[in-house]
Amino acid sequence: MADIFENAVTSIVLGIEDFREGSDARMLSAARNYYAGVLLLGKECLVRAAPDADPMEIIGAKFEPVPDGDGGVDHEVVGYATVDLAQLKSRFKKFGLSWPDVNIEKLQRFRNNLEHYHLAEPVGALKEAIAASFPMVIDFLETLKEDPQDVLADVWDTILEETNAFNKVQKSCMDSLLRLNWPGEIGQLDRMSCTNCGSSLIGQTDRDNIESEAADAKCFQCGHEYDQRQLAEMVVSASYEIDAYYAAKNGDSSPIATCPECSADAYVENGEMSICFACKETIGGECSRCSADITVHEYNPDYPGLCSYCAHTWEKVMRE
Repeated sequence: MADIFENAVTSIVLGIEDFREGSDARMLSAARNYYAGVLLLGKECLVRAAPDADPMEIIGAKFEPVPDGDGGVDHEVVGYATVDLAQLKSRFKKFGLSWPDVNIEKLQRFRNNLEHYHLAEPVGALKEAIAASFPMVIDFLETLKEDPQDVLADVWDTILEETNAFNKVQKSCMDSLLRLNWPGEIGQLDRMSCTNCGSSLIGQTDRDNIESEAADAKCFQCGHEYDQRQLAEMVVSASYEIDAYYAAKNGDSSPIATCPECSADAYVENGEMSICFACKETIGGECSRCSADITVHEYNPDYPGLCSYCAHTWEKVMRE
């Protein structure tokens, strides 16, 4: 086995052993060891994808141009720093490798806080973030054509137990939200995050309720409670935050807005719908003066039937 692979497996096993022990101090050690091991395992995937190359030319973080003697340039590795999570994900794409569909960003944030500050969230949230990322280790090992049960034999039972337990609770929480009569499509609920502890285990308090207007929720990690408006905001954020990111990147209006009626940050306008997920009010329609579409971003409650341009024009007339 290559050194990177050996180090990756060792770090992951040590991290999961700390995780299994469960004390606060050992959980902090688990985060450091396990996260480092996961990144190393991903780097090994890149290295094996180009076996004839110098590993640092694949996983090095910094390069600089140097003359090649023929009027062109080569690129040499600078220093010994290797790729971080974002760079690793980017290089997977360039190498044509499949990136695991696992949310590891939460664990990354916890790990960075440990490095530079301290863990502000309860240790239970850190434990959840680690357990939620176990499938990434399995996916990386499958990319490497390694048997995860064999490679991780000493901690395999823990991986199975914790993954199954976490998935069971998370599925129950997500199902309780998916059954509600939201006015539009929702998804990516595993990206919801408790404002108190950072957990994604947020579900309805009343699991039999199907009315989104009557829904309240709580975090099944720390017990923090959320009212109907807060829940709607969290669901909208999780479901449409990626669309909002790309809209901002392209200079377009965000599909998420503050509702003019109830003030919840749960209004969705994306070309397919224009409605608030909290109160189900809609301001969509045509301007009574010029027939232009009225969007939530230009809506004026003083002139509800006018687009922003016509409302501005009318205000000028009234002032004169």
